[in-house]
Amino acid sequence: MQIVDRTLQLFRTVCSTACVWRILYIATVLLVVAGCSTRFIYNQLDSFIVWKVDDYVPLTSPQKAELKLQVSEQLEAARQDDLPRLAALLDEFAEEVESGAVTQASLDEGFVQMIALIDESMLGIVPVAEWLLLDLSEEQVAEMFENFEELNQEMYEDYSGETAEERRENRNASAIKAAQRFTGRLTGEQKQLITDSLASMEDASEQWIEYQREWQRRFRDLVENPPPSAEFRQELTQLLVYPRSFHSAEYRAIVDSNRQIANAMMAELITGLSDRQRARAVDKLRGYSDLLKKLTEAA
Repeated sequence: MQIVDRTLQLFRTVCSTACVWRILYIATVLLVVAGCSTRFIYNQLDSFIVWKVDDYVPLTSPQKAELKLQVSEQLEAARQDDLPRLAALLDEFAEEVESGAVTQASLDEGFVQMIALIDESMLGIVPVAEWLLLDLSEEQVAEMFENFEELNQEMYEDYSGETAEERRENRNASAIKAAQRFTGRLTGEQKQLITDSLASMEDASEQWIEYQREWQRRFRDLVENPPPSAEFRQELTQLLVYPRSFHSAEYRAIVDSNRQIANAMMAELITGLSDRQRARAVDKLRGYSDLLKKLTEAA
């Protein structure tokens, strides 16, 4: 749950080109959860992504056309490679849930595999981001960062306006709702397991904001003062594909600790599911996998 929250927050704050591939994963998840016409929506993602980028930085008609072409190529590559691998991960997880073989270690391994898949996918978008960023005029770059700063201020105000108790209540409600999407109604004991586990996690909101500011500082410096081509791509790759390298030691320690708590909680929750809850969870996971497989067949 925390991963989803952070991804959505990242979607709001990082650069538009960095969001392109994140949009793919977020949109795919959303259309799968919603059970929409997967082929139709996936085939429209290139237009949606260009529209979203243009929302952050107004593009010229030639830039829109070229961006749509390059994004379409990346989406097709993802259709053939990434989505089948994602479906395979879901199938494997469904088997573990069905057999009762889910452990804290297996959940951590699955997390590592998912991060590796996303990192590999992000590598494909680096050349697209490089082309677009270097093609922007000074006026476009200035407007892009103005838009980002407005989003930043909205986010920081939201954070500062929430008390620790409000954040805790929102986090508990979101986590329980997310779990019940797979399992159906949870028992009071199961809900308590979730809230107790979340209560033992350390709030890393302030550290996360500091990380975002550092990431954006580095990104802005790169775009406004681009080094030679090879160095530019290397630094852009680090920013887009491996942003975790900019985490402070304190923030990384908190994130890792919280993930272990979450994995332990999820393993205990899944192990204790009733037969009905387990069957529903397995059916949901396999249903999502089947929808992703249908996407790979889309022409």
